Amino acid sequence: MKSRRIILISGCPRSGTSWVHFLISSHPKALTCRETHLYDKYIGPLKEWFDKEVLYEGNDGLSALFSESEFVEEILSPLVEKVFMKVSSHSAENKVIVEKTPASILHHDLIKKIQKDALMLFVVRDPRAVFASFKAGSRENWGSWMKKGVSEFCHSWNKYAYAYFAAQSYWGQSNLLLVQYEKLKLDPVNELRKVYDQLTLDSSIEMIEKVICANKIDVLRDSAEGTVSYDKRNSFYRNGKAFGWVDELSLTEIKDIEFYCKDVMTLFGYKAHKC
Repeated sequence: MKSRRIILISGCPRSGTSWVHFLISSHPKALTCRETHLYDKYIGPLKEWFDKEVLYEGNDGLSALFSESEFVEEILSPLVEKVFMKVSSHSAENKVIVEKTPASILHHDLIKKIQKDALMLFVVRDPRAVFASFKAGSRENWGSWMKKGVSEFCHSWNKYAYAYFAAQSYWGQSNLLLVQYEKLKLDPVNELRKVYDQLTLDSSIEMIEKVICANKIDVLRDSAEGTVSYDKRNSFYRNGKAFGWVDELSLTEIKDIEFYCKDVMTLFGYKAHKC
């Protein structure tokens, strides 16, 4: 996509990526869609298979026909461009395209090859809060994928964080932005204005306040069917509290999470819980 700017929102699931997605895509100059899973379900697996294929004996598969650069440029890139052209077809105006898929950050290297001018916005949230959301979600009929023990969960949370830091080493500050959920939750007007400024999206305090009001949790729960924020899954939108985990987790769970995630938590400024 050369004619429109692309903003990709990612982060560990249940970190508030949906909320951030709605806040950004509510800007008058933004276009959006539901999660495409373009890289984690389509492009990424194709590239991973291509890479494995090269290691096998024999001349079967697309690796026998294409070099790696040809496969990326001639096979994968056109598919990515077609997807974003489809999203942009809803408007003749030159708006930015906002897409949110949590796992996109895990494919930062491939995204950089295909969409080198794209901007990635990474949402981070305290792992204790994310685990509390996992616990609650795992009790719902749609949340079986969240049934994880503390160590397994922490491995996943750390993986997303490590991917962010890896991308940070070469993406550049202008193309990789960090949004901290707690800061945005506690001071939404000022923090959202900072985000808009970083994305070079014009804004006013009045407009930001309207966007925030339109994306409060109770409003999102009542989203009309057919809108990007509509979700029929029971309790998909929880309470959105920044520090609700203090009452939702046992002391053992809190201390175990701090043990497994302490180094990365320190890098993001999260402190150990004081009993």
